[in-house]
Amino acid sequence: MVPAGKRIYRFADFTLDTSEHRLLRGSREIYLPPKTFETLLYLIDRHGHLVKKNELLDTLWADTFVTANALTRCIKEVREALEDDAHQPRYIKTIHSVGYKFIADVEEIPQPSSQEELKSLAATKLAVTEQLEGETPQENLELAERVVPPTEPVHDLQVEQRSLRLSPHTVLLASIAGVALVGLALLAYYLRSNQIPPPVQIRSIAVLPFKPLVVEARDESLQLGMADTLITTLSNVSQITVRPTSAVRKYTGLEQDAVVAGREQRVDAVLDGSIQRLGDRIRVTVRLVRVEDGAQLWAGKFDENSTDIFMVQDSISKQVAGALAVKLTGAERELLTKHYTGNTEAYQLYLKGRYFLNKSTGEDFRKSIEYFQQALEKDPNYALAHAGLADSYAQLGSYGLIQMNDSYPRARSALTRALEMDEKLGEAHASLGFILMNYYWDWAEAEKRFKRAIELNPNYAMAHNWFSQLLGFMGRSQEAIREAKRAQEIDPLSLWTNSNIGFVSYLGRQYDEAILASQRTLELDPDFAVAHMITGLSYVQKKMYDEGISELQRAKANPDSRALLAYAYAVAGKRSEALKILDELDQLTKEKYVSPFPIAVAYTGLGENDRAFEALEKAYADRSWGMGMLAVNSVFDPLRSDPRFSALLRRVNLTA
Repeated sequence: MVPAGKRIYRFADFTLDTSEHRLLRGSREIYLPPKTFETLLYLIDRHGHLVKKNELLDTLWADTFVTANALTRCIKEVREALEDDAHQPRYIKTIHSVGYKFIADVEEIPQPSSQEELKSLAATKLAVTEQLEGETPQENLELAERVVPPTEPVHDLQVEQRSLRLSPHTVLLASIAGVALVGLALLAYYLRSNQIPPPVQIRSIAVLPFKPLVVEARDESLQLGMADTLITTLSNVSQITVRPTSAVRKYTGLEQDAVVAGREQRVDAVLDGSIQRLGDRIRVTVRLVRVEDGAQLWAGKFDENSTDIFMVQDSISKQVAGALAVKLTGAERELLTKHYTGNTEAYQLYLKGRYFLNKSTGEDFRKSIEYFQQALEKDPNYALAHAGLADSYAQLGSYGLIQMNDSYPRARSALTRALEMDEKLGEAHASLGFILMNYYWDWAEAEKRFKRAIELNPNYAMAHNWFSQLLGFMGRSQEAIREAKRAQEIDPLSLWTNSNIGFVSYLGRQYDEAILASQRTLELDPDFAVAHMITGLSYVQKKMYDEGISELQRAKANPDSRALLAYAYAVAGKRSEALKILDELDQLTKEKYVSPFPIAVAYTGLGENDRAFEALEKAYADRSWGMGMLAVNSVFDPLRSDPRFSALLRRVNLTA
């Protein structure tokens, strides 16, 4: 292996510390994998001299057989860390077909030989400086360092009584202590030059959609896909919170200011980059910026064959983790470079599938299915593509574009396949939990899936969100609110995560808290219908009917909000207004699908129990997600004494 011993090397603005096994640029630590660090150290130890490839392979991989590709990769990672250009090198020159040479000037910083010597030197420093004639200890130290400038070797020592303004007694003392002062000067120089400020405290980060280097050749699926992949990868680092793709998707503008976006997202740092496919090459520039002051914490440039896009992603993830000064577990290190496919064509098709899935229209959902299926043709074992296919089918059903009894079984099948290939796919566990909860009413298994998803990826906001809803359905209000708030911490600007706090508070009959949370959501978007509906229902349960009706009227008109408004009119004694809305909805069913569940709520408010149960039976047949709240939703309290209600609870698996 590389030569042992404590050494510190300086070149340009870099410092390499062998004992601490770290590379610094100024005060910022740059992460290098162990073998890459050893490669750099070996070249620095022999700076100015040619080091042959075979010598590096035989030394660094003495006990392991590897191909030259392993060395090539390490050299590449070193260049990335140093921001060196292979074609115009400042640090590492390639001698074609032979080896490498470290060409920068290198300074080795002398080190005190032992802890005992350091203690002795420190004691001598104290004794000498107390005898000097400076007015303060700091002035005395400065006088001592003027006797022995920190950067000068011992043989250059010159003591001049006149220039130092010392008395004869102190000149004699300084002469006797000369050797000690040399050591002290070296110690002072070492401590001063290697003093590392506390690491930058970055606890949250947003990865923005990448921008095109050439506007005319824009590839939005690649740009957003690169960000999405890095978000998924960095979310595995438990020490930082990464904003989800849904939170940053809107920052695609070419003139978007990264710092402004970071402030909006309330994060400590932003990863901002550009990417372009040029023929068979991928060019990427990326930088990590601190939001507080706009300081650049790290930057990298990559120009690779398109088949090396995975290596680019790996390098970015590792170097960002290093720049954030986080200590990674072994599992986290592994996940930073985990690839779900080795087929770049399958990966590109998967990115297109994710791009269209995130556009959230019926036509785009169908396009996403086509791309995911094409990706699976290239790599049938691509777990992420199976998971993406499942999400597309689930969305088609949730949006009412195909029957749920068609979409959800397809989604479940795809998720099961994904997890057979990769049991550690946290998002797939969460999506499966969502389907099991909202369609199959398998509450126990859904809870297991949500817990597993959170265990695998604690920073996945939707897993916390969905789990909070399940807990709310089960009447476990405090747990539900805690999970909802955790989702909000991860994605604080999401209307859904914010409104969900109000929703589970409402289910727990904590109406004041529900109103407060919903009002905070409306501060983000005054027109968000869900928050108005939660606020309105909460006021109604507090018998503040006028306020409740007003909030429900402010919700954007849709069948659900209109039916809930009919309920509010009904319990407020405004029966004719309620019936008028129900007649309108009955006519609407002839044109489009109208969920029977909120209709059942309205008829319950009117006291027409038979018609309420008729609507609930339709909701049961439709597998309406609202059936999950039957056991806790206070609007159904008037029905609870009816045997039909108990029977319905059993059929939805909400009783023991």
